[in-house]
Amino acid sequence: MEIDEDDLAAFVAARGAPSNEYDVADEFAERIGEHVDRIERDAQGNVIATSEGDDDALAVMLAAHTDELALLVDTIRDDGFLEYTKIAGHYKGNFPGQRVVVGPDELLGVLGPKSRHLMTEDEKEEIDEESLTIDIGATSREEVATLNVEAGDFATWDREYDHLANGRITGRALDDRIALAILVAVAEAAETEMTVHYVATVQEEVGLRGARMAGHTVDPDVGIALEIFPADDYPAADEPEPSAKLGEGPVIEFADGTSEYLFGGVLVDRETRTWLKGGAASADVDIQETVMVSGSTDATELQQVRGGRYAGAIAVPCRYSHSPVETLDLTDANETVATLVSALGTEFPGPEDIRR
Repeated sequence: MEIDEDDLAAFVAARGAPSNEYDVADEFAERIGEHVDRIERDAQGNVIATSEGDDDALAVMLAAHTDELALLVDTIRDDGFLEYTKIAGHYKGNFPGQRVVVGPDELLGVLGPKSRHLMTEDEKEEIDEESLTIDIGATSREEVATLNVEAGDFATWDREYDHLANGRITGRALDDRIALAILVAVAEAAETEMTVHYVATVQEEVGLRGARMAGHTVDPDVGIALEIFPADDYPAADEPEPSAKLGEGPVIEFADGTSEYLFGGVLVDRETRTWLKGGAASADVDIQETVMVSGSTDATELQQVRGGRYAGAIAVPCRYSHSPVETLDLTDANETVATLVSALGTEFPGPEDIRR
């Protein structure tokens, strides 16, 4: 009951800027297809892969998003450099000196910083991301066109999936490609009376848009977002007591939100938390429970589907989130698979079955 690393590597290799997730969606549909009864897509690119259950059983939607942080090329300069707009939650310190791939032909480009030799003393202590452009080697606007790059194309980090020591892996877009691999593994292993919709959602990084669309279409009884959780168990995080650690099991969220007051997020209902925790206990999986501050998940939209639904989030701890070198532990991912497979084999609790 483990993810297939071939699936994960394929999902990471496919590129999926928000609104341009077609290649990732195609990989997901192909790899989950043999484990479900039907696959549907909507106009925006959400993939809904459904395993039919009993007529009177609950319908559960498990959602993982296909998009990643990206750059939108908005201007081709006369000198052949590309100007861009950042898409989603970037940190400007990740930019200087990075490599990107641009456009449908995945042309290599660099985000070349100002040479230190040319900097003032003050500039040496600052990060001037606003002055950066993408250099693809072109010398004119016309040459850019011959390289099949145009305004409106996207760029993503040139960082692929690879292994570190102790079962740790690293790469760009593990947020949320690890969750797509988990969906495929759960679909293959689950034995349940429930109808399960394994949904690859679009445009999560720019406002949970795909979950809003797909949730309305699927109309589930229970919606679970599969995510990464920003781990803070490393020196640069400067946290004396980390809230989430690699190798300590999946995170079952209490809540998440876009500020310290948890605006714009989800307060996970007791029924959903009880169900997920029960699945973990039955699978002999240790979990972590905490709050995600300054971030939200597809669960926010799933909770508000039509008249409101049960909703929550389960996540794989991930270091250096929203960077080109996201890092996680495969054990946590496999334990997420085990937790969900176990939960799908049990009844969903009612209000009379929870602590309150």
